[in-house]
Amino acid sequence: MTTIQNVRVFDGEKLTSPTNVVIDNGVIKSVGPDVPAGSDVIDGAGKTLLPGFIDTHMHIDSRDNCVLAAEYGVTTLIDQMCKDTALIDSLRDPDEPIASVRSVYMPVESQAGPMMVKALGYAPDFAATKEDVHRIIDKQIAKGAFFIKLILDVPPLTTGMLSEELVAEAVRYAHEKGKKISAHCTTVEAYERAAKCGVDILNHIPKDVVLPQEIIDEIKAKGVVVIPTMVMQEGLVNSLKKVMPERAGDFSVVVATVRAMHDAGIKILVGTDSNNTNALCHIKHGQSLHREFALLKEAGLSNVEILRGTTVDAAQFFGLTDRGSIEPGKRADLVLVEGDPTQDISAADKIDSVWVKGKKAL
Repeated sequence: MTTIQNVRVFDGEKLTSPTNVVIDNGVIKSVGPDVPAGSDVIDGAGKTLLPGFIDTHMHIDSRDNCVLAAEYGVTTLIDQMCKDTALIDSLRDPDEPIASVRSVYMPVESQAGPMMVKALGYAPDFAATKEDVHRIIDKQIAKGAFFIKLILDVPPLTTGMLSEELVAEAVRYAHEKGKKISAHCTTVEAYERAAKCGVDILNHIPKDVVLPQEIIDEIKAKGVVVIPTMVMQEGLVNSLKKVMPERAGDFSVVVATVRAMHDAGIKILVGTDSNNTNALCHIKHGQSLHREFALLKEAGLSNVEILRGTTVDAAQFFGLTDRGSIEPGKRADLVLVEGDPTQDISAADKIDSVWVKGKKAL
């Protein structure tokens, strides 16, 4: 049993007054004045205790990703494309203090174009008919997919965007199966189609033009959640300037779109698109989440909104009912940091200790 004593706790809105958090058998036993006899006591004076961070968009290729993520306070990874089913299954609930993984496995997409093949190193299965859509979704659900993913993009990433008919059918069928549906969208056309067809989660931000207000208004009206992956968009702009300057885009456009979404009241979650496999842009696991915090701050989100987007809001949206907040009975996925990240978001990177399911990771 461990007691983190005299620590201020992020409760989803603010920091509490100094209190004690007791961890026992992998869960939070109590939050309050108690210090059980015989417990290992950790002094939390002057520090902040946060729920373990959730990276809502990343790509996994090995157990090492989970180890590195935990060093930066990321205790849950939501993988949004991985063909290695055995790897994902082995990391769903590891019996060691590393990040756990939830995955979509593989997406519904049109035929890969040269840019996707170059980035992935292979050409994935693709949907050309409604039957293909059903087959691919059924296959991922049978593996244990956390939700369903669509790739909506234009050449040269694909040979052509999934038709509106197929997108609508994917949304309908995923919802019929009780699954939320996420869409990779990097163009205005993709955003427009995804919003019109009723997807639940939009990933990435167009880099060529600020998203039109009418699309932003539709996203807000339909309650769609956005995961901007700003750190990936920043990396892609810089990488493409070197190898494909005609497609590089402008990162200020990304910032302006995220700001407009935030101003409209759209729910924004924190995800990085961290990976070791994208040949165009590698993004480091764990560390990149803290860069994402800084970029979201630049786009107008408050510190509390950013922290919620990687803890309580992320957990609630994805149905991770056992984590995301510091309450009795929840998993003891915890991050102890120096200072107050509700006042200075960079304090979230000043990590003292990390626990995953009550075990010390750092």
